[in-house]
Amino acid sequence: MLVDDIGDVTITNDGATILKTLEVEHPAAKVLVELAELQDREVGDGTTSVVIVAAELLKRGNELVRNKIHPTSIISGYRLAMREACKYVEEKLAVKVEKLGKDSLVNCAKTSMSSKLIAVDSDFFANLGHPLWERLGISARESHLASRSVESC
Repeated sequence: MLVDDIGDVTITNDGATILKTLEVEHPAAKVLVELAELQDREVGDGTTSVVIVAAELLKRGNELVRNKIHPTSIISGYRLAMREACKYVEEKLAVKVEKLGKDSLVNCAKTSMSSKLIAVDSDFFANLGHPLWERLGISARESHLASRSVESC
């Protein structure tokens, strides 16, 4: 529950909403707020996770700077770690959508709706979307975008 200067009350568990209501002045904190807003716009969920991961990276980077490691070296290390993490995900964890069955796709749709207002009806919406995507021959990326637009309603 958040109460602003004039007494308006906001009750939410949404990280993006909480961050939007804060008056942030610290440069690093502003970056975190911007990250949350970008995550909310692009994906529609995961704002709290993005802020937590980014804050930890900033914290660890600050410790390295205090140990006299140049910021350019730290950024290079973060970029290398990102490339390696993406490579690992692609090689070891990613599964092509074509290999997934209907149940897996429906479960993915339900999971993506789990923190939204329509979570109560996620079974209905998940099962509604899948046959439409199949019938229209929509790709995995397009179906992801379609589920995002359903969530934002």
